[in-house]
Amino acid sequence: MIQFIRMIRRFVLALIVVAGTAAMDAQEIPSKPLSIPVFHPMVINPAYVGSKDFTNISLTSRIFKSPNNQILTIHKRLSGPDGFFSNIGVGAYIFQEQLVASWNTGLALGGAYHFALDDANVHNIAAGASLKGFLNIPKKDAESTGDTSSTSFNPNMDLGVYYYGPTAFAGLSVTSLFGTKIPDGEAIKSEAYQPREYHFYGGYKFLLSKKNSIVLEPSLLVSLNDSTISEPQKHLVPYLKLYLQNFYVGSYMKSVDIFALFFQYQFPRFYTGIFLEFPRVGFLNNDNIIFELSLGINLGHEGDKFLQYRHW
Repeated sequence: MIQFIRMIRRFVLALIVVAGTAAMDAQEIPSKPLSIPVFHPMVINPAYVGSKDFTNISLTSRIFKSPNNQILTIHKRLSGPDGFFSNIGVGAYIFQEQLVASWNTGLALGGAYHFALDDANVHNIAAGASLKGFLNIPKKDAESTGDTSSTSFNPNMDLGVYYYGPTAFAGLSVTSLFGTKIPDGEAIKSEAYQPREYHFYGGYKFLLSKKNSIVLEPSLLVSLNDSTISEPQKHLVPYLKLYLQNFYVGSYMKSVDIFALFFQYQFPRFYTGIFLEFPRVGFLNNDNIIFELSLGINLGHEGDKFLQYRHW
């Protein structure tokens, strides 16, 4: 078991090193708001559901220009008959996003089974799945000009596995497993189109100061679909977080022309976070700044003071 854990750590570290030398022409993370990988990782990997020992409820909304992009998530670990946590986590999320000619609004229900890799339940691996569906609703002005089709409902499914421990984490998942059924030739231009996508993410936590609870966390996200899977080196997105007790600040690099900054502060029972993305050079205005606000509540058992560092 110790050898398995060491292998996971070395694998994650190797991927982070590769990310630092790869080309940074990365695709956007699927779905909006853009801060989903930071504040709502269960959307990318259903195996994340229940990986914290408290109930988590979180809402994120874009503030500028397109304030109608929101997502609400909830997940928890179920309790067993003896009062201790069971191996089952459950979760759900709802979202809506404003597109150019239509709206997407959807719901997902998921669950995960968590296996302890040691007697202390410190190192764990989980397997999860979610059933989801979304409506693509044309805007009235788009209907009148014939730019989009009628309202459509698209059911789908996500699958994933997730390892997490005190210092390392890694996940592999497939989202929109069945893709979206759209006639040939119309998929590219249709806003209802959601391709099957493959995600890998992993990271490692370096404890810089135990006394001051300072932790540095480099990580990596790779998101691919059937058309980009042949060039994974072009879609590596490195992340970096610095934890300072109840606060963390972070950034990622999707493009040399884009700068991103996000941070979160943890109060005893709730937290708030901000996500910013804007061009590295040029005049800044409401049209090119993405500003998203996240609010969350933690209910139930709080866990140890380093719990927030254990998960991505």
